[in-house]
Amino acid sequence: MAERVRKKLREVLKRWGFGEIEADIFATLATKDGMTANEIAREIGCAYSTTINSLNVLRRMGYVERTRKDRKFVYSANIDFVKIMDEEMDRISKLLKELRKEIKGLKGIYREKMKELAIKVEKALNYIEGKTEMEGIE
Repeated sequence: MAERVRKKLREVLKRWGFGEIEADIFATLATKDGMTANEIAREIGCAYSTTINSLNVLRRMGYVERTRKDRKFVYSANIDFVKIMDEEMDRISKLLKELRKEIKGLKGIYREKMKELAIKVEKALNYIEGKTEMEGIE
């Protein structure tokens, strides 16, 4: 039963852009909290060094937390999906705003060629801003 949950969670995470190993680690920690890197490596069938590298990536992104317990590092998943999605929407919004600025800085024929892209960028930004404004209503 837990394996089916883990498998579905891995699918969600891969859609969010997680790599295969990172998705495996996060899904494992979400269903079996408080594991050492060695335990995680054995559980997912991956080399310890690869596991550590992926754990560090996940920690930098805020998806995994590390604490010290009995002289060992223990890892757990940050399963606040709303927070994760909010942070991702913020990152996407910032990137789209940078893209909009670059497009507006174009001159002449280059700007004209990017007109359709500029419209799509504005539409996406309006969508994101509308979603964040709606959160305050509930």
